[in-house]
Amino acid sequence: MKERAVKSAGITLAAQGIKLILQLGSVAILARLLQPSDFGLIAMVTVFTGLALQFMEGGLSMATIQRDQITHAQVSNLFWVNGALGTVLCLLGILISPLVATIYDEPRLTLVMAAMSLTFLIGGLSVQHDALLRRQMRFKAISVIDIVSMAAGVIAGIAAALGGLEYWALVISPITTFATKTVTRWLSARWVPSMMSRGSGVRPLLGFGANLTGANFIGYMATNLTPFAIGYIGGAQSLGLFNRANMLTSIPSSQMLPPVMNVLQPTLARVANDPERLRSTITSIMGKLVLGTMFVTLTMAVLADWIVQLFLGSGWDGAVPIFRMLAVFSLVEPIAGFLAVSLVAIGNAKALLRWKAITFSILIVSVGIGSFWGAFGVVAAYALSGVFIRLPGFLYYASWFLPVTFGELIRALVPSAICALGTIAALYLLRQFILIESPIAGLAVFIAAAAVIYPVLCILIKPTRRELIELRGLLKLLTSRKLTLK
Repeated sequence: MKERAVKSAGITLAAQGIKLILQLGSVAILARLLQPSDFGLIAMVTVFTGLALQFMEGGLSMATIQRDQITHAQVSNLFWVNGALGTVLCLLGILISPLVATIYDEPRLTLVMAAMSLTFLIGGLSVQHDALLRRQMRFKAISVIDIVSMAAGVIAGIAAALGGLEYWALVISPITTFATKTVTRWLSARWVPSMMSRGSGVRPLLGFGANLTGANFIGYMATNLTPFAIGYIGGAQSLGLFNRANMLTSIPSSQMLPPVMNVLQPTLARVANDPERLRSTITSIMGKLVLGTMFVTLTMAVLADWIVQLFLGSGWDGAVPIFRMLAVFSLVEPIAGFLAVSLVAIGNAKALLRWKAITFSILIVSVGIGSFWGAFGVVAAYALSGVFIRLPGFLYYASWFLPVTFGELIRALVPSAICALGTIAALYLLRQFILIESPIAGLAVFIAAAAVIYPVLCILIKPTRRELIELRGLLKLLTSRKLTLK
C-alpha cells in the first residue's frame, strides 16, 4: 500500500506541475488584460457559488471513497442525489441573483450570479464518477482529466478577455472547466448509474455525507468571511487586490496539496482500524508535509514584492502587504487540511463538524476586531488568528480523537519551523546588502540561496535530517521501475 500510495502521489504531483504552469500563466496574462475591479466583481459572486458547491457534493464523494465495501445500487442512488442537489442549487442561484446584486449594490452581479449557477448543474453530474476513480486509485486518469479541463478553461478565459468581454472572461473560464471535467470523468470512469432503488443501504452513507457537508459548509463560511468583509468594507478594488494576492499565495497549496490529500484519503482509510499504524502514518506524513510547507510559505513572504511585480505587473502594488500577510497564513492550510483528512479517514466527520463551528466563532470575533482598521485589518486578523490561535487549537483538539498526542504533533512542527525561520532571517539580511531591480533576477538569486540555506539547516537538526533521509528513500521508491500501478 505504501508503494502504491507513493507511486500515486508521484503521478499526481507531476500532473500538478503542469497545472501549476497553466495557473501561473493564466494569472499573469489575465492580470494584464483585466482590471482589479473585474476580479473583485467575480470574487463577490464566488463567495456564494463556492458555498453552494459544498452542498452540491453533499459529502457523498468521500462517503463513496471511505466505505470499505459499496454496491452499484448505492453509488447510483448517491449519483441521483448529487444530480438533484446540483439542479436545485442551480435554480436557487438564479433566483437569489438579484439579492446578491442588492447586497453589494452592484447591478452587474445579477447576470453573473445566474451564469455561474450553471456550474452546480454541470458539476453535480460527475461527483460520483470522480469518487469512483479516486476509490480505485486511478490517479493517472484523474490527473489527465484535471489538466485537460483546466487547460480548456484557461484557453476559453484568455480568448474571452482578448475578445473584450472583460469580467465575463472570468465567468466563461470556470463554466468551460466544469463542462470539460464532467464529460471526461464520464468517459474515463465508464460507469453508468442505474435508476434509484430502495433497500440499497444508502442511509448510513447519507448520514456520513451530511456530517461532512456540515463541516465543509462551516469551513467554507470561515474561509469566505474574510473576502465578504473586505468586499463589503473596501469594495471591488480592495477585494480584487485580495483575490489576486490570495490566488498567488495559495498556488503552492492549491496545486501541490490536493493530489497528495487525494492519495492520503484512501490510504489513511485503509489503516484507520489499526491505531499504531495510523499513529506512525500520521506523524510520518506530518513531518514531511511541514518540511516543505514552512520553507515555501515563509520564503514567499520575504520575496512578496518581486512575486507580485512579476506575476501581476504594474498597478498591483497595493497587493504586496496583503500577499505578505497571506503568505504567512498559508502555512496553516496544509497542516489543518491534513488533520481534517485524518479525522474523516477514521469516520469521525462529526468531530470535524464541531471543530469547524469552534474555529468559525473564533474567526468572526477576529475579523470583527480587525474591521476597525479597514480592509487590511480584516486580512491581518484572518491571518494572525489562523497562525497563533486556530492552528494550535486544532492540533490540540485533533489529538483527542486521533491516536497521536498533542506533543507528538508539536514535535513534528517545531524542527522545520526553526529551519524555515533561520532561512527567512538569512534571506532578509541578504536583501539589505544585495540590491536587485529585476524581479526575475531577484527571485532567481534568492530562491537559489534559500534552496541552499534551508537544506543545510535541516541537516544540522536531527529530526529534520531524518525526514530528509526518509524523503530520499521515498524518491527512490517513486523512481523505481520495478513498481507499477495496476
